[in-house]
Amino acid sequence: MKTLIALLVLAAGLPTAALAQTAAPAAEQNFYRFEPTSMLSTLGIIYTVIMVVVFLYVGWIAKRRTATSDDYFAAGRNVGGLTNGLAMTSNYMSLATFLGFTALIWSLQFYLVAIVLSFLGGFVMISICIAPSLRRWGKYTSMQFIGERFGGTAKVIAVICMILLAQLYLIGQMKGVGNVFQVMFHIDYTTGLIAGGLIVTAYVTIGGMYGMSYNQTLQAIIMGIALLVPTALILWNLGAGPASVFPPFGYARLVPDMVAAMPSYFDPFVTAGGTVPMSFKFYTGVMLSIAFGTIGLPHIAMRFFTAPSVRNAKVSVLWGIVFVGIVFFTTFAIGFAAKLYTVRELNPQGLQIAKDQADLLVVVMSQAFTPSWIAALPVAGALAAGMSTIAGLLMVIGTGLGNDIYSTVVPNATENRRVKAGFFFTALGGIVTILLALNPPDFLLTSVIWAFVVAASTFTPVLILGIWWKGANTYGAIAGMVIGGILSIVLWWNKGTLFGVTLLDAGPLSNLVTALFSFSANWFLVVVVSLLTGGEKDERILREVDRIHGWKNYDPRRYAGKTFALSTGAIALLLMIWSAMPNVVPEAAQASMDRTAAQASLQQAAPKVAVAQK
Repeated sequence: MKTLIALLVLAAGLPTAALAQTAAPAAEQNFYRFEPTSMLSTLGIIYTVIMVVVFLYVGWIAKRRTATSDDYFAAGRNVGGLTNGLAMTSNYMSLATFLGFTALIWSLQFYLVAIVLSFLGGFVMISICIAPSLRRWGKYTSMQFIGERFGGTAKVIAVICMILLAQLYLIGQMKGVGNVFQVMFHIDYTTGLIAGGLIVTAYVTIGGMYGMSYNQTLQAIIMGIALLVPTALILWNLGAGPASVFPPFGYARLVPDMVAAMPSYFDPFVTAGGTVPMSFKFYTGVMLSIAFGTIGLPHIAMRFFTAPSVRNAKVSVLWGIVFVGIVFFTTFAIGFAAKLYTVRELNPQGLQIAKDQADLLVVVMSQAFTPSWIAALPVAGALAAGMSTIAGLLMVIGTGLGNDIYSTVVPNATENRRVKAGFFFTALGGIVTILLALNPPDFLLTSVIWAFVVAASTFTPVLILGIWWKGANTYGAIAGMVIGGILSIVLWWNKGTLFGVTLLDAGPLSNLVTALFSFSANWFLVVVVSLLTGGEKDERILREVDRIHGWKNYDPRRYAGKTFALSTGAIALLLMIWSAMPNVVPEAAQASMDRTAAQASLQQAAPKVAVAQK
């Protein structure tokens, strides 16, 4: 990741030129590589300095509005729907959106549409399943909800899971920001990491949720511009015409060209150019991991508590769906455009992007088709994405430790003490992450994917069942979170193998499929253990469940039936069994791979015929 992000920023040093024109003239050279100069590097530095100054200023202004714990942890519950939707979008995005995701689209093709739809599906389920109820509960974090719904022990376990999940996200993002500062300002990595990390930690710690919310709104706008403007020009130059003004739809004008140049691109049964089979189990596992993982991400759930009302929380999620959809379908358009450019006749030299620079697709394509001042925008966008995600996760850590745990250990703490504890733990979280990022572990390239698996396997079943079933109790929640969390870690480290049984399906990002088992195990255990231990009996909690659904009167029969629990528990058990069954390559996938192999053979034979005719 360090090399890839460094190359991203180095790319900002290139002058604008057509991609084919910058390739080496030798006929045998078919890989494009960056050779940095100073022009775009200067623009990148200017963009970076302006952003940093603005972010720190917003944090300082927000500090003046922060007087109570509600202000620090929930922005006074006064963030409007549009602002919250933008903040939610940038909170959700990360460096992976600008780097890894576009590279995956370029290499895996149509399969990534399933992932995009899963991201959006997760937000739709958030708006239906948890956002209104969590806002009515009226606290600061999903961990606090778990604590009040299931008890102090469950809250401690939830905070531990949150810290693990947050670090899976944080270290990679912090390392990326450090690399940006390293290459931009020509300093060593350690200095760049400390500088970039302290800047983000400072404006989050000082401004609290107010500062983070408005900074994330600005960062979402920066990210949108950094994606939409270059992509529109790229699609226009590739022949998309006026439709390229809105890239999420504009690339559709180029679909016939892609079908002619690469027939396997839109084949749902294969990926990676028609060489890797896809199965129904694979799609189910991946989509379940991402959609239910999104529900469980604590830094996303935290945004609901900043809304002034339940209606506003719903509006925030709807805006989030719109903006997340625009961002992800735009990244799909970039990957689509890059693939089309490298396979069709418009690229007469057969130019290909080196595999170790695949994460640079946004910059490569921007460099090929846009002016220098636009080509530098993705650098600013990537930095904004990394900072936004770091800010959201640091705020979750600060709130989880400074409010949820601190208030448990010191129940009589004053509001001022809790705010100071939030300051302290937010800053501590940033410093610890910087120290860990000095020598990060090797698994960082897949850490974000793992975070979705952990979120789906720990938080999501407990949140949904805690809201929608009164029978869910402390014992069930603890059993589900502990076993689900352990399974998500063990299955990942063992590459999907548990007791000699392989729970993975063949395919890219196949570790996501492990959530099919660990998520289902969590859900099944919450249901079974709760039933075996007699269900929830505390009438105060039972009344709260009615209240968070908007009922003014209490009815003990409401949300208390066993039908929902037993039916969903049975489905979870069937999913566990299915995930452990042997993987079978579908006949349609095998037929698609055979066609791809036959087409490749014909293409290899074609040059020989041409030579013979000459």
